[in-house]
Amino acid sequence: MAENKLRKSAEVEDEPEAGERKPRTRKSSRRFFKMMNVFGMFDRDQVVHAMPFIGFVTLLTIGYIANSYYAERVVREIGKTKKDIRELNAEYISTSSELMYRSRPSEVAKAVEHMGLKEPVDPPGKIVINQQPSKND
Repeated sequence: MAENKLRKSAEVEDEPEAGERKPRTRKSSRRFFKMMNVFGMFDRDQVVHAMPFIGFVTLLTIGYIANSYYAERVVREIGKTKKDIRELNAEYISTSSELMYRSRPSEVAKAVEHMGLKEPVDPPGKIVINQQPSKND
């Protein structure tokens, strides 16, 4: 077995600082791919045979993501529509109350006073016409 040794100060200075990064070498990337070797666990024929299923699962995943984005957009639109409905309801109530206020007889009389119209004090009279048979019959 090898014996533990202390490092010399010159060896410590050769190490890169924390801010510097060493460029990746081919050995480290090859080591990564060897570690993650999917083809080592499965035969190439098994992977090729499973490709339609893998494609199907991929399409389902993409559809699921698209559906979630669509659902979020619909929820935002529903919230916006509810907000618009509340604003329109408030506008309807204020407009309705303004109409009721302006259609009161006293307010109508004030509005037409500058035209010279007055509110009648006498009740309306009934006009009766007596029809006589015409002589041409």
